[in-house]
Amino acid sequence: MTRLAVLEVFVGPGCVASDDARALVNRIRSVSLPGLETRLIDLSAPNARRPGTVFAIPTYVLDGAVVSLGNPSEEWLVDRIRQVLR
Repeated sequence: MTRLAVLEVFVGPGCVASDDARALVNRIRSVSLPGLETRLIDLSAPNARRPGTVFAIPTYVLDGAVVSLGNPSEEWLVDRIRQVLR
């Protein structure tokens, strides 16, 4: 049985790295990763919540644990997600 997991990516406006993170999230969404839910969270949006562990953007949080400050490679991120989904 495939496990469920949530990838939250925290971004902000006017940040080139956040623009790259948005593109990476879109590529991750196109990869077949059954059981993965992705959430792109713009911290400038009204009512956006920022966990205490998020102190830089972009930040990647997988199932509540920070897995990357800044943009990881797509290959590394997909591998990490697959490990969690097992």
